[in-house]
Amino acid sequence: MPARRRTALALVSAVLFACTPEKGETTATDATTDATTGTTTGATAGATTDATTASVTTASDPPTTGGTTEPAATSSESTTTAAATSTGDDTSGSETTTSAETSSSTSGDTTDTGDPVLCEGTSMSSLPGVTIVFPPQPCTFTVAEAHSGVVFHYEVHVEAALPDVQRYRQDAGDCDEPEASGLIVAPRIFGGDEMYCFCNQGLCPGLDIPPTTLQPGVYPGELEWKGWNWQGPHVDLGPAFPPGEYVVQERAIGSFKSADADVDYEVLAQLPITLLP
Repeated sequence: MPARRRTALALVSAVLFACTPEKGETTATDATTDATTGTTTGATAGATTDATTASVTTASDPPTTGGTTEPAATSSESTTTAAATSTGDDTSGSETTTSAETSSSTSGDTTDTGDPVLCEGTSMSSLPGVTIVFPPQPCTFTVAEAHSGVVFHYEVHVEAALPDVQRYRQDAGDCDEPEASGLIVAPRIFGGDEMYCFCNQGLCPGLDIPPTTLQPGVYPGELEWKGWNWQGPHVDLGPAFPPGEYVVQERAIGSFKSADADVDYEVLAQLPITLLP
């Protein structure tokens, strides 16, 4: 009996010894469990890691192209560029406008710039070598400008000495006297029924004026006018000249010697002017 028990115990011990894995070996069940656990853990960890990495990448490291931030920056830059382009266009337009005004002024369009229109008068003379001229000067005025006072400039040109020149007065009372040129130059502004002159200066002694020798030179003179009808100090001031076309005139008359004969002369200059409302 004891021998059988030993044999049975020996068999049981042998079976248990065979079923117990050695150190470092894995049973089929453990392998399955480890495989399942590893797969699940790995998948979960991998998914979590990938998700976390993707989240971090999206939030912290925007893509170089195609992301939200860069398109916004690109839009902002485009807006700035458009604004700059618009500003450039406006500046160019302003400059263009400015250039057009200068060209207009240069081409003589004085209406826009306010520069006066300059005119030259016409001259006629039967006295040899002597003329009266109106140099280029303003010839268009408003009624208000005329009332403020305008001045017309003229010049007597004597080319060479001319002896034995007689000067005639042109006013009604024999009051006219020679100017620096030696001639008696009588001014007049007229047109239609309007007249400005020194026609009536009262009565003067009317002493004879002896002949003179005209000396070569250019002798300037001027006539101031305030837009009124007037015929001299002894005549009341008349009404204002209305808008229209008029003539400023400077005239000298007399006689000179030619082949021992007295020959009448007339030296005349006229400047057309325009009076605006």
